[in-house]
Formats: sequence, structure tokens, C-alpha cells
Amino acid sequence: MNFRTLILVALLAVGVIYAGSISGTVSYSGTETGMIVVACLEEGTSEIDLMSTPATTIDVPGAYTITGDTLVDGMNYWCMSLMLIGMSAESGNPAGIHPSVVNLIDGSATGVDITLATSGNIGGTITYSGDPLDICINVYDAYGDFTGDTIVLEETYYVGTADYSITDIPSGPKMIQAFADTNDNDIWDAGEPSAYYSGPFGEMVLIGGGGLFDDIVDITITTGIDESAKPNEMAIRVVPNPFNASCRIDAPGRVDIFDMNGHLVNSIEGGSVWNGTDEAGNHMPTGLYLARASLDGRSKTAVLVLAK
Repeated sequence: MNFRTLILVALLAVGVIYAGSISGTVSYSGTETGMIVVACLEEGTSEIDLMSTPATTIDVPGAYTITGDTLVDGMNYWCMSLMLIGMSAESGNPAGIHPSVVNLIDGSATGVDITLATSGNIGGTITYSGDPLDICINVYDAYGDFTGDTIVLEETYYVGTADYSITDIPSGPKMIQAFADTNDNDIWDAGEPSAYYSGPFGEMVLIGGGGLFDDIVDITITTGIDESAKPNEMAIRVVPNPFNASCRIDAPGRVDIFDMNGHLVNSIEGGSVWNGTDEAGNHMPTGLYLARASLDGRSKTAVLVLAK
């Protein structure tokens, strides 16, 4: 499934009454080319909702403007950008984030410039009462969090110290886990003390240009019984996607399926097959749909591509 489809759905789903705007310039000095997506997340966002995230696209590096009814004075926003190479988003594609929080004045913010890069750094302090020589960092590729796929472990880094810095991490959305490798096998095993970083917009970190995460990725590892969950505890996995007859949607709880206009098409239980029909059994036309899983007040959304 391509990421351009994903972003277009997010754009189409944004309300038509615009309250504010954020503008600036995206710059990139490399040779890669592709469509550039720019999006804004409200500070403190723990779950990214594709149906309401203000975003826009530009064909080449340059000026951009994002408008959205959720962009209002008095709120803090983080603005980030990704380049889609070959209409797909993969770890290492140019990405970047504006290095400071954005505030609107009289409904607008200007000069929100973003620099794209194919790699970036993380650093900070790991608080752990045990032996610091055991400390390691797992970096997970989190693109799957948007495309109905799994979040995968990209690399494990040995840290061995409380104050750390890791350089040249491939760019893109990541999840960062610190753990104590108490059995010295160079991997995280269930039960080993660990914790995930949580920052300005939940557990996601955007590696690339901007340098925001160079020194703020502080994590406290608790000792005793490990209660850290692996990535994708609340997730959707869609197989196959795109599909031409049916797809299986694995997710906890109920899954609601919407068309591009936000109209409810059907509802199924997670772990069930959607055969491309509405609640009355009518076959839906070729197009894009949103599947939203909900459980205990949490939700996760993925894009479905029905191609007959």
C-alpha cells in the first residue's frame, strides 16, 4: 500500500471549515525526488488520527501552507515532513521536523521551516538503578503504524552508559525502547527491565532533519517485573492491502469502516474478514476506505484500498 494514498485520505477527511494556517518552507539538499508531505500534530497527541491530522503536499522542496479547523490560537503544534520516493514511505526516505513548538497568533503561524535529511540522531539520559553497562536501545521502524502493517525492530544499539548519543539513524517515524540486557544476549527478552520513550507527540519520534531529538530522548527503566508492552499493542494489520474481494483486519475490539466522506460503511469484529460490502450486503465500489479499531477508549486507523 502506498503512503501517498494514506495522506490523501487524511487530507480528504479534514473538515472544510478552516480556522487557522501554518506556513513555511521545506528544504532539502540531497538528490532524491518525490512528493513531500507536511503535517502538524498537536502537542501531547498520543494516537495519530488520520481523519483529523492537518496536512498538505508539495511536489518539490519549497513553500507550503497547511490549513485546518483544528489549528487554533492557544494550542501547541509540531510540524514535520516526509518525502515519498516512488510513492512509498520507507525508513531512510528524507524526513524532518521543525525544531521548536509552533503557536498561532491571530489564526496563523509563518516561518515554520523544515529541513529534510536521510538520517538523524537521538540522545538523552537513561535512568536505571541497575548496572549501566547493561543498557541498550531498540529503534523500531514505525511506518507500519500508519499503513496497517506491523512495527518492526530496525536496529539494537549497545549504549552501556546513562548519558548516550546515537548517530546516523535512518530517517522516518520511530519508537525508541531502552532496556537492560541482563543476560548479555544483545536482544530484549520479555521480563528484562525496559521502557519506551514518550515525548511531545506520544511514543513516536521523527528521525531526520531538525535535530529535535538529539538530546531529549530521556527514558526511565524501572526494575522488577517488566510491564512494557511491545509495539503495536493497539494496532491494525490488514492482509492483503490492496485487495479485490476481501481482506482480513486483525485488531483488538470492534472495527468500523468508513468511506472517504466519513460515512460509516460497515462494522466488524477485529480478527474478521471484510468482504467489501456495506451493512446491507451491497458491494462497495473501488476506492479508498478507513478502518478504525476501538477498544477501551483507544483507537487506531488504517487505510484500505479496494481495487476490483
